[in-house]
Amino acid sequence: MDFNNNLPTRAEFRRSLKHKKKHFYKRWWFWTIIVILLLAGGGIGGMKMTKTGPFSQTTKVSKSKKTTKKKVAKKPGVTFAQYSGIFLNETSGTPIKTVQRLLGRPSSTSTSTANNAKTEVNTWNNIENGELGSSLKVTFANGHAIAKAISGLKAVRSEKLGLDAYSSVQNGMEESTVLTNVGKPNGYSESFSSDKTSKSFTYSSGVSGSTGANFVVNFTNGTVSGKSQTGMK
Repeated sequence: MDFNNNLPTRAEFRRSLKHKKKHFYKRWWFWTIIVILLLAGGGIGGMKMTKTGPFSQTTKVSKSKKTTKKKVAKKPGVTFAQYSGIFLNETSGTPIKTVQRLLGRPSSTSTSTANNAKTEVNTWNNIENGELGSSLKVTFANGHAIAKAISGLKAVRSEKLGLDAYSSVQNGMEESTVLTNVGKPNGYSESFSSDKTSKSFTYSSGVSGSTGANFVVNFTNGTVSGKSQTGMK
């Protein structure tokens, strides 16, 4: 092409354009690379290297765990009916294993041996309808129940028990009569020896007198055989 003062012909001008190199930013592959880098840059910003793979999302989604409190079933207490169901006899009384199976593991135990006879006392402190400090004690000889006592039972009284109520209890009265005239006691005890059954009723709540006032009625083979009182007025 002649670059003197003469202008190039149209054919010469077109040929000169073909020989000129396009700037790199005008080429299609340049913008393709830019787009790829932008997309990759946006993804990499929220990722990091991990041991399990090249990338892992850094955003953690925390799931709240529902915490449910376990309901603890309240262990039932020893009932008066269970106390009454314990049969006393030196040879055929309720076996210790049977009592423990029905009432559960005792709160405490104690043992002693006298005249080649092993005696064991089991105590349960969880008493249904019992006051603080209530308990059931069962004495076993050679594996059979021979004595029992339950104390600290709650008793509802319409009026306080005074000396009049205490005086109304007379020797020879039957248990049922005492229960009708005086009311339910707070404690019962019973023992068996040979052919004799001894029982006692203890009245310790709603008793007129000083603090701790109470009275006890004793029975032998089902009838009143004695009584005693402390602090009554």
